[in-house]
Amino acid sequence: MNELSVESLDEALYSLVELCRRAHLDENFVLTCIEHGVVEVAGTTVEEWRFTNRARLQLQKAWRLHHDLEVQPALLPLVLELLGEVETLREENRHLRLRLRHWEGLV
Repeated sequence: MNELSVESLDEALYSLVELCRRAHLDENFVLTCIEHGVVEVAGTTVEEWRFTNRARLQLQKAWRLHHDLEVQPALLPLVLELLGEVETLREENRHLRLRLRHWEGLV
């Protein structure tokens, strides 16, 4: 995955057609994800909808979960949330291990 800055994750707004083309996603899958709350869109009509890079990455991850692991669309928000929690906990664990090594070195 390409590394994007936090700022660029919320920039680069795509229309539905651009998003599907750039992310190699089926439009029906994206619509289903929106319906189930996987991502939020800006705009009131489909023609006005705009997607950020963050939404693109989330939809690509959702597609891999759905396609590779057969996760049902209704469960995608929960699975994505849990994966995010695991990632957060791993990062926190890594940080705490570094702090512990620092203090062990002082003793």
